[in-house]
Amino acid sequence: MRNFNFSRVVIALFALVQISCGTTYHRTSPTESGDPVLTESLFDFKERTLSEADIQRILDGRIQARDSIRLAVFNFGGSTSRYGTWRWYDEESLKSQQQLLDTLSFALSRSHRVQKVMMLPPMVTGLKPNIHQLRESAVRVQADMLLIYSLHSDIFQKYRAFKKDEAKAFATCEMVLMDIRTGLIPHTNVVTRSASTTKLQGDFTEEEMQNRVLRTATLETLLEAGNKAAAFLNEQR
Repeated sequence: MRNFNFSRVVIALFALVQISCGTTYHRTSPTESGDPVLTESLFDFKERTLSEADIQRILDGRIQARDSIRLAVFNFGGSTSRYGTWRWYDEESLKSQQQLLDTLSFALSRSHRVQKVMMLPPMVTGLKPNIHQLRESAVRVQADMLLIYSLHSDIFQKYRAFKKDEAKAFATCEMVLMDIRTGLIPHTNVVTRSASTTKLQGDFTEEEMQNRVLRTATLETLLEAGNKAAAFLNEQR
């Protein structure tokens, strides 16, 4: 009887070993640095929360930038002083807006990874899109990444009060870069620049002088923020 029971125990242990050897554990493939590469989104729009397991996966993982990136760009708005409000029916305003877009596109194209830059219009995103809607809009144009920026500018009030023929302005650009496939944001930057000018012969009013210095500060800020985003993409491996 003892020999019979002993044989059953041996057979059971042998079966457990076989089962253990046949078990497969699925894990994300590690990179050369040892960190797993994230390839899909762990953000659930409906739940708006992350599980503890997903939090660990995100913090322990990293994004692998593609060699060729289609980049969607969206202007999230911002605020300007009354001197910097550019109207759609003003020819000078239209030129200024186009100059902003050209400046940003030029800065982003400095990254050898950026294959194409696409501006997302409100017609695609809606008037007040949230982060999830912006991501879906970028998917519609088949973008790999989404760059969101916001501009704020104004005249230095104290500077303007004491010097009538001079103007000094500042501008701040907030920029966010999102990876569309994972929904993660691997890069952000905030840049603030200032510019000053004196009244020129072509400035018929003080407002024209202030508009000019506001545009200068804004363009310099946007260029620097775009350069930082391009540098980040170039540094990725």
